[in-house]
Amino acid sequence: MDNDSLIAVAEDLEYLSQWGSEISNAEIRRGTAILRRLLVEDAYGVAWRSIGKAKQPSLIAVDLSLLLGKHATEVVYALAGGALFRGMSMACMFLNKGTTPLGETPPPPIRKNGYPFERLFTLSEYLSSLSDVVEGREFNRREVIKYLANVKGGVHLSAQQRKTEEKLIARLGKIEKKIMVHNTDGLLVEAVAIGQSLGDSEDARLFIKEIKARFHAQ
Repeated sequence: MDNDSLIAVAEDLEYLSQWGSEISNAEIRRGTAILRRLLVEDAYGVAWRSIGKAKQPSLIAVDLSLLLGKHATEVVYALAGGALFRGMSMACMFLNKGTTPLGETPPPPIRKNGYPFERLFTLSEYLSSLSDVVEGREFNRREVIKYLANVKGGVHLSAQQRKTEEKLIARLGKIEKKIMVHNTDGLLVEAVAIGQSLGDSEDARLFIKEIKARFHAQ
C-alpha cells in the first residue's frame, strides 16, 4: 500500500473516531462508504499489515450472539447496537415473542464506558458477527455495511458486484425501517455503532498515531 493510501486510511479512522451522539443521518449514510472501504474491502487490514503489524487489527464491540444464544429465531427483532446516539447509550435492543425472558445476565463491560455483552473481535470475526435479527432472519455486520453502502452511501459497484449483492439488497430492503430508533432506521443506528466501535478502538488509535509520526517526520 502506498503512502497516500496509508494516510487516507488513517484519516478515515480519525473521522470515525469523531462520530458523536448527534451525528446526522446524512453523515451516517456517507460514512457507510468509508465503512465498506475500510472493513469489507479490507483497506484497514491491508494498511495495518503494510506498516509491519501482525495479522489483523482488533476492536471491542457488542456480541449479540452472547445475548441471544440459540434463541435468535424466537425474537421479533434484535439489534447489537453499542452506540452513543441522540444522547443515549444503546446496546442489545430486542423484542422477543411470548412472555419468557431471553438472554443471560450480562458480564461487566470490557471498557470503562462500554456496553453489555462486549467482546474483543478481530476484523474478520467482527464482520461475520451477528448484527441484527428481524422475524427470525439473521444478518451479520458485513451484510449490513454492504447494504447501507450500496443503497444509502452512494457506492458505485461494478456490474459483477451488483449482481452478486442483488439478493442481499432484496433481503435487507424488506426490513428497512422495521426497527426505528429515535425516528431513525435501526440499520443506520447499527452503522453508528460499527463506526464508533472501529474509530474508538485501541488499534485504530495506534495506527493513526504511527501514521502521523511516520509522515510528519519525513
